[in-house]
Amino acid sequence: MKFEKITAAVFMAISAVGISAATAHAELAVTEQPTAVSAGDTTSGVDHGINYQITVSPVDRVIVSTVENGKFEIAQNGAVVLESSDGAAVTPTPTAEDIAQLNDISSYDRLKEQINKNLPGVVGGALVGGILGACMPLIWGISIPVGALIGGTIGGYVVGGPEFLDAVQAFAAGQP
Repeated sequence: MKFEKITAAVFMAISAVGISAATAHAELAVTEQPTAVSAGDTTSGVDHGINYQITVSPVDRVIVSTVENGKFEIAQNGAVVLESSDGAAVTPTPTAEDIAQLNDISSYDRLKEQINKNLPGVVGGALVGGILGACMPLIWGISIPVGALIGGTIGGYVVGGPEFLDAVQAFAAGQP
């Protein structure tokens, strides 16, 4: 009887350590994100008869746009539109659609990508978890799938790191 109580306490302790280790991993803090335009840079020119100057603030990295012979207006759909001095809407060239195809990436798509990227770890972890789940013969219907799911998640985290865990958490939380 004491052996069963000790075994249950050990499994609870292992679970608690495993859960806290997965959510509280140590990483170096990122102090500065890489930017395409460095702070303090200024770009200016003329496009469609509108003089413009775009500046990135060196202090707080705010982008400031100044235009002459034109103005920014809010369109009916809520988008900000640049209009020339005669009121005609100016379409910047190139547009975002010309540069890249815009995709709506859901948390499910990110999770699929991470599972495919870290497949050996996910499969290995699922096998180990399923085998450990089979150690409870009275509740095989529950313990084997749950063990495989937990083992696959741990195996994917071991191979994929924080990116894999972020994708799993986003999917589990129902984030878009």
